[in-house]
Amino acid sequence: MPAATAGPTNPRCRVLVVDASAFASWAFPDEAGDKVSQALIRVMTEEESAASAAIFPLEALHAAGRALARGRFTPSAHQHVLRLLSRLPVALAPLRVSPLEFWNWSQSLDLTPYDAAYLKVAVDLKAPLVTMDRALQRACVKLEHPLITDLA
Repeated sequence: MPAATAGPTNPRCRVLVVDASAFASWAFPDEAGDKVSQALIRVMTEEESAASAAIFPLEALHAAGRALARGRFTPSAHQHVLRLLSRLPVALAPLRVSPLEFWNWSQSLDLTPYDAAYLKVAVDLKAPLVTMDRALQRACVKLEHPLITDLA
């Protein structure tokens, strides 16, 4: 499959690939994860650079909207989450791959195409994937790809 392309926002630092579950774990007031939170703080302070699949901001917005609708946090906390998302310096990488080839690859890893998009960017950039998603954790282990997670 052709490689995704995204340059680091800070070329002096290593690149991390962030998915929406990692953002939610860091930004949502009722979730927590030390390793994931520390990784995203390093991105916010530009100690490390971040990239993600082009769907990242949409998935993060969707998760925040659902959390607000379910009463997980207040409208002011929701606005805070949206401000964090707006300020998180993440380079979005387009996927340049055949849909059939991508589908087959995602299915071979038991991933949705959405989740596979994050892993594809991480694999192409040879960058650790920051995630709190169990299916992505399993796929990283299967591919022997580095990840940062707080999942056991």
